[in-house]
Amino acid sequence: MMKQFDINPGVRTQLHSYLNKHSLTLKEAMDIEVHNNEVAKMIHAGLPMMVKKLYSEEKMQNLFWNKRDVIFDFISGRLQVSEAKKVVKKKRKEKQKK
Repeated sequence: MMKQFDINPGVRTQLHSYLNKHSLTLKEAMDIEVHNNEVAKMIHAGLPMMVKKLYSEEKMQNLFWNKRDVIFDFISGRLQVSEAKKVVKKKRKEKQKK
């Protein structure tokens, strides 16, 4: 089910800002319960309303803490995919300018 959802750009930006502000990597944030809960809140805020109704913020925080390794792999994978897409878009724009 999780593979159906992408992390929206606003949440990605918020997540990067949070990690930079606290001088953490995503892995470090996922391994510290306080930061893990904040990451869960950010991701939860960006989910479609239907999913938010099914999974409360508290359930999401429990899931993120109890399955932090799996969730870390999922989030880092989604962030890498979005970065790769940015690179491809940038290259296309450069080619169009020429």
